[in-house]
Amino acid sequence: MTKAVFSIIGTFFAAACLFFIYYTVRLIYVNLAMSPDEAAAHRTGGMLIGAIAFPVAAIIFGLISWFCFRRGLKRSIEE
Repeated sequence: MTKAVFSIIGTFFAAACLFFIYYTVRLIYVNLAMSPDEAAAHRTGGMLIGAIAFPVAAIIFGLISWFCFRRGLKRSIEE
């Protein structure tokens, strides 16, 4: 039972991690692929906050997912 719960929770956090990794890469691509004039028009406070928040969220969700998967495997070995 515990293994299944930790695996499900780990899967949800892994999906969130992948989502934020995707948006981090997308944000970098959008900044690099635009011409300087277009990039300057789209660089707002939200884009700058996203440049900090998305990688941090990806790392946090990835660590939580890793912890849950590791904990689920440890429980299955002990049982």
